[in-house]
Amino acid sequence: MRDPAIVLLVLILSTLLSDYGISAWRGHRAAPFTPVSKLALAMCQGVLVAAIMFAFDRLPLPAVGAGAAFAVIWGVSREVTGRLASGFAVALQFVLQWLALTLIWLSAEGYWHWALQGARTLITSHNLLVLLAYVLVWRPSSILIGAVLTPFLVKGKDEDSLKQAGTWIGYLERTLILTFVLLEQWEAIGFLLTAKSILRFNDIKDARQRSLSEYVLLGTLVSFTSSIAIGLAVLRLSSG
Repeated sequence: MRDPAIVLLVLILSTLLSDYGISAWRGHRAAPFTPVSKLALAMCQGVLVAAIMFAFDRLPLPAVGAGAAFAVIWGVSREVTGRLASGFAVALQFVLQWLALTLIWLSAEGYWHWALQGARTLITSHNLLVLLAYVLVWRPSSILIGAVLTPFLVKGKDEDSLKQAGTWIGYLERTLILTFVLLEQWEAIGFLLTAKSILRFNDIKDARQRSLSEYVLLGTLVSFTSSIAIGLAVLRLSSG
C-alpha cells in the first residue's frame, strides 16, 4: 500500500527540479522568454504533473485534469509575479506553486475533509497566543524600540548600511529570540547574543565610536528584553 504523502513529495520535488532547470536555461539565454516559449514551459509543467499523477494510480482523465490545472496556475503565477519589482517575486512563485500542488493532491486523494478537520484543530488558544506573540515582536516591538532609541539617535550611524538592513535584522532577531523562548532553548539565546556581539565588534571597536557602541548595545538589550518578555508571557498564559 502506497503512502499518499509520497505523491505530494514527488510532485513538489519534480516541479522544483524542473524549475531549477528552467532558471538555469534562462540564465544562458541572451533574450527573454517569448509568450510562445512561456506557454510551452507551462504545458511541460502540466505534462510532468499529469505523468506523475498517472504513475501513482490516477485514472487518465483526472491525471490530465490535474496537469491542466497546474499548467494554468503555473503560467499565471509566473506572469503575475514577473511584473513585480519586489525581490520576493521568486519566493512568491514557489509558494503559489506548492499551494497549487497541495490543492491538487488533496483533491486527488480525497483528503479535503481531513485537511479541514486538521485546520480546525489548529485553532486553539495556545496557537493563537503564539501567533499574537510573533505579531507583537514584529511591528509593535519595532515601534517601541524606535521610541526608546530616538532620544539617543546617533547621527550618521547608517551612512554605510544597506537600505532597511537594520529593520530586517531586528525582525529576524526578535523572531529567533521568541522561537527560542517558546522552545525553552535559553542557551541558543546566549549564542545569538554572542554572535551578534562578535559581528558588531568591527563596527564599534574604534574608541571614537563609543556613542555608537552604546546605541547598538541599548537597541540590542531592548530588542532582547521585549522578545523574552513576550515569550515568557505566552509560556505563562499557556501553562496557566
